[in-house]
Amino acid sequence: MGEQNGSNTPMGDTSGLFSAQVRPGGAPARVYLNEKIVPHLLEGMKSVATEQPVDPLRVLGEFLLQRSNEVEGEGKKESE
Repeated sequence: MGEQNGSNTPMGDTSGLFSAQVRPGGAPARVYLNEKIVPHLLEGMKSVATEQPVDPLRVLGEFLLQRSNEVEGEGKKESE
């Protein structure tokens, strides 16, 4: 079996490994995506899963373009 280095993982303690790989700014990027992209993407993916079109990527892309136009239109109305 794998070598045990005094911990429960085969290669020893890896707790510092994951924290070293997190880029500074990773959290703000995730927050941005979760606020601006994920809700629309999930809605489009639900629609694609329900409809199951032959060309799902095209349908999803068109959905996102339409949603983008709607969101941008709302932003312009609010700024006026």
